[in-house]
Amino acid sequence: MAGSRNNVRKRGSTWTYYLYVTDGAGERRQKSKGGFATRKEAEAARVEALAALSNGNWVQPDRLTVAEFLIDEWLPTQRPPTLEESTYASYARNIRLHVVPYVGEIRLQQLTPMDLNALYRTLLDSGRRPPGSPVRRHDPAVLDLIARLKGEGQTWQQVADTVAGEFPDLVGITRHAVASAHRRAHEPKPAPKDPGLSNRMVRYVHTIIHAALRDALRWNRVTRNVAAVATPPPQASTRRGRHTTWTGEHLGQFLDFVADSPYLPAWLFLATSGSRRGEVLGLKWDDVDLDAATAIISRQVAMVDHRIVVKDLPKTKGGHTISLDPGTVEMLANHRERQAKIKRLLGGGYHDDGWIFTRPDGTPIHPERFSREFLRKQEAYNKAHPDEPLPRLKLHGLRHTWATLALEEGIDIHVVSDRLDHSSTHITSQIYTHVTRPMQSDAADRVAARILGRRHDLPG
Repeated sequence: MAGSRNNVRKRGSTWTYYLYVTDGAGERRQKSKGGFATRKEAEAARVEALAALSNGNWVQPDRLTVAEFLIDEWLPTQRPPTLEESTYASYARNIRLHVVPYVGEIRLQQLTPMDLNALYRTLLDSGRRPPGSPVRRHDPAVLDLIARLKGEGQTWQQVADTVAGEFPDLVGITRHAVASAHRRAHEPKPAPKDPGLSNRMVRYVHTIIHAALRDALRWNRVTRNVAAVATPPPQASTRRGRHTTWTGEHLGQFLDFVADSPYLPAWLFLATSGSRRGEVLGLKWDDVDLDAATAIISRQVAMVDHRIVVKDLPKTKGGHTISLDPGTVEMLANHRERQAKIKRLLGGGYHDDGWIFTRPDGTPIHPERFSREFLRKQEAYNKAHPDEPLPRLKLHGLRHTWATLALEEGIDIHVVSDRLDHSSTHITSQIYTHVTRPMQSDAADRVAARILGRRHDLPG
C-alpha cells in the first residue's frame, strides 16, 4: 500500500500518478499523468493505465493538442493519392475553419464527447463566421469609414489609401474595390443568410473528426474515439424536393438568346447529354467519335482551392460512353471548324491540349465562371422578356431538365439511369420521384384496363 501511495502524489491542488514503462531501447522510464481532483481518482486511473500497459494498449500521456494532431500528424497522411485532391482540400479547409478555432487548443487526450457536442452546437448556431475571422471589405466598420470619407469629398483612391491604413490586414484594397463595396452596401439586400451551418455540413465536419480520431486510436495516440459517442445533428430527411427544371420550350428560347455566346456549344452539350458540368468541361476531341455519334466521359475539370484541376473519374474504367443526337453531332462538327480557325489565327499563342470546350486561347474553361455566366445570361434574358421570364435555373439544372424530359417522354428508367451514370435505378427514381410517381399511376391504370377491359369502372 505504501508503494501505491508513493506512486500517487499531490502536486499543487491536484493529484498525479507515476509508473514505469520500457521504451524501444529496453530501458525503464518513469511516466506520469496529473490533473486528478482526488487521490482516489489518480489511483484508479493508474490501475487502468497498468492494465492497459500489460495488454499492450497503453497510450503514453502527452500534451499534443487537437490542432497539432490534425494539422501536423493526420492531414499529411491524407494527401493524394490517399484522398482525391478535392476531398483532401475540403478536409483541410473544414479543419481550419470549423474545428481548430473551437477545439484546437484542447489536448487530444483530454478531448471529450461533450467538447464535440458543444462544437456541433456552435457550428449550427454561428458556424459561418469562425472566431478570429479577418475583417472583410463588407464589414460595417469598413463600410462606415468608406461612406464617411466619400461624404467628405475624397477620391476613391484617397478612400482606398485611408482604408488600407486603418485596416492593415485587409487585402486587395484598390479604388475599384472600395467603390464596389460602397455601391453594394446601398443595393437592395437579399434575405440574410442563417449564421449557422446546415445539419448536413456539421455532420460532414463530424465525419472528418471521426476519421481522424479513428486513426489516432490506431496509432495509440488516444484510448478511445470520443467522436464515436458524440452526438452530431440528425441526418436530414432523404425525401427530396422537386428540382427546378425547364421545359423544352424554355430551353429553346434560352439557347436562341445566347446564340452568340462562346459558351453556347458547352451549354448545348450539357442540355442534350445530361452530363455533369465537370464532365463536359473535361471532354477532349479524342473522346468523341462524330461518325459513330458517341462520347466517352472519363475525366472532369474541377476547382480545388481556387485552382483548376483535371482528374480522371474514379467510377469509370475506360470511360462511360453516351450516344449523341444528330443535332449535337452537327454542333460539335461546326465547333471544331471554328476552333481550327482560331488555332490558325493565334498560332503559337493557342494552347492546343485537345480540349473541346475552351477559353479563346485553348485553356480549360473556369468551372465557376462558366456557371456564373449561365445565370447572368438568364438575368439578361428575363430583362429582355419581363412578361415571360425563365424560371431561375442553376447550371446543374440542365442535367435535371434532361432527365425529367426523358422520363416524361417515356424513356425507360434503366436507360435514363445509365445515361446519368447513376449507380442504380433506385437513385434515379428517388431523385425524380415527381416524374416517376405519375408514371406509376398511369402504368397501374393502363394495366388494370387490360385486365378488366375498361378504366375506372371496377366491379363493386
